[in-house]
Amino acid sequence: MKVRLAAASDLSTILQWREEAAAWLHKRGSDQWSDAGLTRYAFVRRVTESIQAGNTWIVDDDDGTPLGTIAVDSTSDPGLWSPEELERAYVIHRMITDRSAAGRGVGKLMLDHAESLARRDGRRVLILDAWTSNADLHAYYESQGFRYVRTVFGHYTPSATLFERPVAPDMGNCHNPR
Repeated sequence: MKVRLAAASDLSTILQWREEAAAWLHKRGSDQWSDAGLTRYAFVRRVTESIQAGNTWIVDDDDGTPLGTIAVDSTSDPGLWSPEELERAYVIHRMITDRSAAGRGVGKLMLDHAESLARRDGRRVLILDAWTSNADLHAYYESQGFRYVRTVFGHYTPSATLFERPVAPDMGNCHNPR
């Protein structure tokens, strides 16, 4: 698997993944990825802007099949994170894996890529807001080294449970003399 910058031609695939994820989650009793969060129009606008800014990535299988997407930047919905928190962090957005790739480590690869971007740019933490009612999603992020920070109750977005993960130092220049 490899990570590449998303192109405008990836928008339809990302939108399809959102719709498939919404249907899968709906069967499990969640309204995540539905218009309850962002309308389809707002989602398309955000993804388009993020692709144009060079902040959205795609994971491709070895044969070139797209498997997942993630966006990473330094902005958040107002009222979730303080300016001080945002100053030291990169924010993860719209991480979606093709349902057929579930369990293949695509999410871990995307999170590790986000961490490498943060490390490269001197950010100390990765932060994200997760769908507040999706306990399975919270458990997933915790299994990936994130810790719960807080839930912003009464916020306009239903994605207001906040997590962070420290960015590990670059160990590329270290060696273990034996």
